[in-house]
Amino acid sequence: MDELKCLLSPLVFTELYTILGEHADYRDALDRRLDRIGYRIDWLPSAAEAYGAKWEENRDDLTPESADESGLPAEHSILATWLLACLRNYGDSYTISAELQKRVLTRLATEVPALAAHRPASLSPIIRGWTLGLVTGDVDPLYPVVPALPLQDSNIWAAYCGLIQHVLHLGAVSEPWPELAGTAVYVRTGGLAEALSPLSGQPGQRGLNHSINTLMADTKRQVPPHINAALARNWVRWVERRNVLTHVVGAEASDSFEDSAQSVCEWSQVGMTIIGITQFVCQEISQEQFDSTPSALRTDPWGYLQRDLTVW
Repeated sequence: MDELKCLLSPLVFTELYTILGEHADYRDALDRRLDRIGYRIDWLPSAAEAYGAKWEENRDDLTPESADESGLPAEHSILATWLLACLRNYGDSYTISAELQKRVLTRLATEVPALAAHRPASLSPIIRGWTLGLVTGDVDPLYPVVPALPLQDSNIWAAYCGLIQHVLHLGAVSEPWPELAGTAVYVRTGGLAEALSPLSGQPGQRGLNHSINTLMADTKRQVPPHINAALARNWVRWVERRNVLTHVVGAEASDSFEDSAQSVCEWSQVGMTIIGITQFVCQEISQEQFDSTPSALRTDPWGYLQRDLTVW
């Protein structure tokens, strides 16, 4: 399996830190967060300026083929996600994500028009569950998402990366896909949901439905109402559909295997499931970072990250 990394352009960070610095509602939370690594809120505009200078130095040499090579090392995305994690109780991250994407695309269209239509991964940022990531592949403008930080459980992370690779493969296959290819999305998604929210073992709280409901309870606070409603509709009878696909004949299934198999052969049929599991994974990453500080950020991280931004 090829390693998936979140390597984003300096343009992403200059716009992200500018946005964060402009939002007065975030100021106190970000100030407290930055204080944990020895910085103050005025670090945001100075960081944005440094990233902006690096972007301006390199932008005229970028091509659709070389753009992803300009992505900065993963540590830059790790710091950004750690900062964003302190905002996970401030509502959904869809608004700030859309603002970031709009600003990046606007500058691309003005400064490097040849890149705007190609959407290189390094210039395709996204924020889900207050975790920074990038969009890779051509399946969908917003998916699949490679988060900046891996989950702490290496097995769950490997399973999620496998799902991304599978989705990328499906993007290169003409629709309708073979039924088993779509079924694999359901199999891996169900396994990830159970792993992210292990069964409690309490009477009446067992099974995959309980895991999904537990994850959705957190999701409700992390996404806009219309997205939450769409996800809720997606998960209704989802486990039943999954069981028909995996067991061929479900004891209480209202759909036949043949009908269920025909419902997993296009992106439009499985896309909402991918949106849901992506949200579950990303909100878990931000939760893991909420009360912790990665070792790489404990000793003046900006001191060494600036070395990647040296303007020659």
